[in-house]
Amino acid sequence: MSDIRVHRYTDSDAAGKGVAAFLARRLTSGPPRNVFKLCVSDGLNGVFSELRAAVVATGAKPRRLDLWWSDDGFVDVTDPARVSTKTLAALGGLGLTPGHIHPMPTTAGNPDADAAARLYVAELGETAFDLALLEIADDGGLAGVAPGSPTFTEPAPHKVVAVQTAQGERLAMSLAMLARAAEVWLIAAGGAIAPSLKRVVDGDESLPAGVLRGRKATHLFADDAAAANLPWHVCQL
Repeated sequence: MSDIRVHRYTDSDAAGKGVAAFLARRLTSGPPRNVFKLCVSDGLNGVFSELRAAVVATGAKPRRLDLWWSDDGFVDVTDPARVSTKTLAALGGLGLTPGHIHPMPTTAGNPDADAAARLYVAELGETAFDLALLEIADDGGLAGVAPGSPTFTEPAPHKVVAVQTAQGERLAMSLAMLARAAEVWLIAAGGAIAPSLKRVVDGDESLPAGVLRGRKATHLFADDAAAANLPWHVCQL
């Protein structure tokens, strides 16, 4: 299991700006025609608003973004809780190409969540993400996969599965699919997550975020409250 590099910030706003700055450099460091495959979760609208501002400020043209979602509600496209709708609103102005936006299927035209999951699997094909950008839940879950849930303890061989939650049905990528990403960036904020975050960094295999790592690198962006139980490391430059 690869190590996690921790980036620590004073508060959640600073953490969001930090993630956005790193991501902006990734999106503007290569030729605009190059595709950057990005998978994102819910809870990142602040990051995306900062990203949009950072890209505009540099004046650089971002690389062609191929955008996917780790999980979303199996709801109508007009549902205000739909993650992809909120993401795209926050990213407005970046000039995304419609053919490179891959929201998860909705209730329209799909008889059930299992059928919708199969449809997204077909769309994914052999896709491997350059980056999976995911918020960690307070319990150490992420991307719609909770500790102790059948999706985690009895993983199916499918890349996308239907998940029943207290809020209703959702579609979620398997951790095996997310682990195909070259890099995984995890985001944590607030004191409530501090006990779980220590276990995540230690690689606790009872937590989804403790298991998921990128093929090449894994980064954790956390504010001081979330990182309260993590040791300090000072780099000597």
